[in-house]
Parts: sequence; C-alpha cells; structure tokens
Amino acid sequence: MGWTVRKQLLCPACGDVMAEAIHRRFPAMLTVLATAGYEVMPRRSGAVERDLLEGTLAGVPDEQTLRDMLLRYHADLIYELMCPRGHVTYRAAPAVVDALRDTPGTWVTL
Repeated sequence: MGWTVRKQLLCPACGDVMAEAIHRRFPAMLTVLATAGYEVMPRRSGAVERDLLEGTLAGVPDEQTLRDMLLRYHADLIYELMCPRGHVTYRAAPAVVDALRDTPGTWVTL
C-alpha cells in the first residue's frame, strides 16, 4: 500500500456514493469530501453524544448502535455522512481509516 489512499465511500443503506476519503499514512491525515465537493468536518464523540441525548441528531437509524459506537470511540472524531438519497451514516475516524486500508478496490462500504 502506498502512502496515500483515495477511495469512494458507499452508503450502507442503498449503495450510492456518499463521499470520497483520502488517507495519508505519514504524516497521518484523513480528509472526507462530500459528493457536493465540500469537506466533511468531523465532530468530537462527546458532542455527538450530547446531541443524541437531546434528540437533535438528524436521521439516527439505530440509537443503540450509535451509542455503542460512541462508547467504543469515546475520544475520537465522528463523521456524519449523508448520501444523496438522504440516508445518514455515523462513523468514527479510526473505523473509516481501517475500512480504507482493509478494503481492496476503489469503493468502500461503511
């Protein structure tokens, strides 16, 4: 594997492309670009958990799964990704990086 990996992230609900991820191994960097071209800014897991408890998160498919992920990645950055069909996916930065590294080809299903 080279120093930089660039792959398209697919929506787990419908399979459409929802973002493009660029990961550089050294110095470490992860950039996620939405299909509209803007950079998706991650949030701290504590902020996502606060919004979940307040009921202000958009499109949470399974609250318990999201809570388990936030507990596992309690100090990491969380990406909120939305596909063109409106499905929302929450993934921690280490999970995105692992998927980029472990999945062959140019498409990664989160």
